[in-house]
Amino acid sequence: MADDLLAAVRARGQANLFWRHLGIAVEDAREGWVRLRLPVRDELRNAAGAPVHGGVYSTLVDAAVGAALGTLHAASEGGVGQTTLDLNVSFLAPAGGDLFAEGRIIRKGRLIAFGETTITDAAGRLVAVGRATYMILSPRS
Repeated sequence: MADDLLAAVRARGQANLFWRHLGIAVEDAREGWVRLRLPVRDELRNAAGAPVHGGVYSTLVDAAVGAALGTLHAASEGGVGQTTLDLNVSFLAPAGGDLFAEGRIIRKGRLIAFGETTITDAAGRLVAVGRATYMILSPRS
């Protein structure tokens, strides 16, 4: 079952055009939790050698919570049956090397879900934290 879930989350990640553009990969997934990896390259910085752009951290918070939600609710799989209502990010340190985002769902109701993400760098240093609130959309007929 865990292998099937991981395969499904990886397939959805590969199908996500924005994730592919950025290079986000799914490393691990369980019910209500995912671990994403993003190789850092100069295109994700303000300038060559500069720190990673804050929008990248924000994207990872959103992506990790959204992916974690997708493990719990079939209608939200792949980001098409859900939408972000609120997102906040605290930037703690510049990253050194690849980024790893661990997202988990804190609480899921019938229509609203709350999640949080921690982002670490290749050395395991905490570089950002964030929370996101999602609305679960009803399937369209």
